[in-house]
Amino acid sequence: MTSIRVIFSSITALLALGVLISSTLSCRPRSASNSGSELDGTWISTCRAQTDQLGSSFFERQKLVFSGGKMTSALRSYSDQNCQTELNTKPILGSVSTFSTGDFVVGAAGAKKFNRQTETLTITLTTDDYVSLYNGNATTPAYCGGGFVRNVPKELTANSCASNAAARAEFDMEYDIFKVADGLLYFGFMTAAGTATDGRSENTRPVALDPSVFTKAP
Repeated sequence: MTSIRVIFSSITALLALGVLISSTLSCRPRSASNSGSELDGTWISTCRAQTDQLGSSFFERQKLVFSGGKMTSALRSYSDQNCQTELNTKPILGSVSTFSTGDFVVGAAGAKKFNRQTETLTITLTTDDYVSLYNGNATTPAYCGGGFVRNVPKELTANSCASNAAARAEFDMEYDIFKVADGLLYFGFMTAAGTATDGRSENTRPVALDPSVFTKAP
């Protein structure tokens, strides 16, 4: 996962709007299993520094819940490096994805295949400025058809985002890796779209681990 495109995570960016999004994606290879026994449960990320496209610095933490071949992601933004004070000015992001795990990946330090695909992405906008931006204006088209209302969660799917190529890509299959070691969960380090390890195909699956880690909740 990128940091994350945990993933939810993913974690990945809405470049047109300057908002970081963690999304969670999957596929169903014949050699894979979706039991996810190693992953089942709740995992919490470290508190990570971020900067959005508008130049605003903040911190984020992601929660992943794995159960029955589904991964639920919740991403929250904070003003402090310990992720204690939640920001009420950033969009609240969540997603539900299917996932499957597979064989060990050659050259990936004991990591296995992890494929995922987002089914739904939920965005809650908490300021009028973001609502105006997402609903479109003279210079920016509406995001996934618009219709956003302040403090009201809006659920998006691949179909509802079909007219927006960047947003639609959030629902594409993603080829990642994962490793569980010493109670920590690692995902792959994905590079920018169009590069050799962007996770957009089997041939561009990453082999290096992302330094961001998740700790399993009690």
